[in-house]
Amino acid sequence: MGATRPGETPEQARARAQRLRDHADKARNLAGSLGSTLDTGLSKASADGVWSGPYAERVTAALRDRRSSLDGMAHGLRATAQHWDREADLLDQEAVAAGKEGE
Repeated sequence: MGATRPGETPEQARARAQRLRDHADKARNLAGSLGSTLDTGLSKASADGVWSGPYAERVTAALRDRRSSLDGMAHGLRATAQHWDREADLLDQEAVAAGKEGE
């Protein structure tokens, strides 16, 4: 045993596994939108002839930094989603094994 909780039935473990997968899917969807949030604004701000000067350079650099930070958060969300998927798989395996023991 590892992923199942003490006293958890196989049905409860399978239900929890499905909830983990649902949350993992939501996390991956959020990660996709989070990672690209500033792409349009940054591409417009850094296009030739849109604006120039020290202020424009500072703002564009700040946008790049923020985009990099958001990309890191998106990566973290994807990694967490993968962990939840693995945990769900383990729960399913343990639920099957517990079901066979109970027969």
